Amino acid sequence: MKKDEILLISSMAINGIIFGSSQLVNPLYLNELGLNSAQIGFLITGQMLIGSFLSLVYASLGDAYGRKKLAIINRGISIFGYFLLFLRFPFGLLIISVMSGGGLISALMAEKSQNLEKNYSLSYSLNTFLSIFGAMLPLFIRLRLVILFNLFILLTSTILISFVKEEYKGSGRVDFRLKSIKNVLKFSIESFVGLGAGLILPIISLWFYLKFGMTASQMSPIFAISNGVLAVSTLFSPKISQYFGKVKSIVYTHIIGIVLLILLPFSKNFYQASIIFIVRNSFMNMTGPIFSSFVMKLIPSEERARAQSLINFLDSIPRSVGPSIGGYFFYLGYLNLPFFITSVLYSIATAGFYILFKDIK
Repeated sequence: MKKDEILLISSMAINGIIFGSSQLVNPLYLNELGLNSAQIGFLITGQMLIGSFLSLVYASLGDAYGRKKLAIINRGISIFGYFLLFLRFPFGLLIISVMSGGGLISALMAEKSQNLEKNYSLSYSLNTFLSIFGAMLPLFIRLRLVILFNLFILLTSTILISFVKEEYKGSGRVDFRLKSIKNVLKFSIESFVGLGAGLILPIISLWFYLKFGMTASQMSPIFAISNGVLAVSTLFSPKISQYFGKVKSIVYTHIIGIVLLILLPFSKNFYQASIIFIVRNSFMNMTGPIFSSFVMKLIPSEERARAQSLINFLDSIPRSVGPSIGGYFFYLGYLNLPFFITSVLYSIATAGFYILFKDIK
């Protein structure tokens, strides 16, 4: 494995600490700052909408002038957002858009990788393993200090990217057109996944709090175990792909995840809900590396950042609306309804994905 591959995988991996803590900490920290469920949902929606639009801007500029420099700018803005959030300004969350640079990093990874699927699997797995540590942070430090810790993790990730030697020089002009638009639009079926996931996942810790009265420190081990199980299962995704094929692997694991999602709101207690939550998370997300490499192989190299970002955009716009809807349902006392809506949306997306891509190997 070459130096640049190691740097990119490491940069992607340590962001797992941020992912592992944010899903648990952000909603509860905003609640600690005095926001109610509906306000928290709307603020997270704003963050995701801004990130979605920025992803297209970053990707277009990255394809034109180089992906590395835009990835660094993206992370620099997000670092400032974490600083504002640490100072107790809730609106700092709106400019934390680490995920909006995902298309840039995916394009860099595709450029540098000798074995793209293996590198994706490794980075996803390491990312998820480190998210265990992120999820455990509330056991040891206050929520506000978790925010500060994430700031320094993001700074480290940015430094690692700065050492990557990018060979792609850019087209020299900003171009929103895509020769691969037909393939990209097929992936718009993922918008149903985005809306469904947005309804509950960004505020799932709030659901555990409202339904079972659990605190961040009580939830922390469950989120950590969930990420650990996912990390292990992700390592097996290339083997699953070889056995079933990419498309069937994604479809089969998603079907199991959907069934478990339907069962989750019927849990009688926190421990039963935790077991279902852990297993569902693994099945629904373990084929992430397969999906990412599948996308990259269908897209020409000079369009990868824009194409990946447009796919993320098509997913993120409905996903960003979800927390507002889910948070409002929680505010009204309908704690189970978002799960059933999400199950229907996931089912539509899974069926559509199979129909559109079943003939592609």
